[in-house]
Amino acid sequence: METPSMRWLHISDATHQAIVDAATFPFHETGRRQTDGSWLIPVSDEVAERIDQLRLPGESDDDVLARSIRKHRGDKPN
Repeated sequence: METPSMRWLHISDATHQAIVDAATFPFHETGRRQTDGSWLIPVSDEVAERIDQLRLPGESDDDVLARSIRKHRGDKPN
């Protein structure tokens, strides 16, 4: 059986916490906290491709996820 490939997303602690807060199921941590407080989060290629589809020019992984979370919550964009 083949293991799906993964990509690591680099996100801020604030975005990580927003993901944890938005989870509607028990959250199981799979990321790695970095010494600077940011996080490396593993995602499947399918999820990475979806994030890339949502990405606006110049956005980082963190920017895409933070923007998507704000939109989901109904917050105003930055």
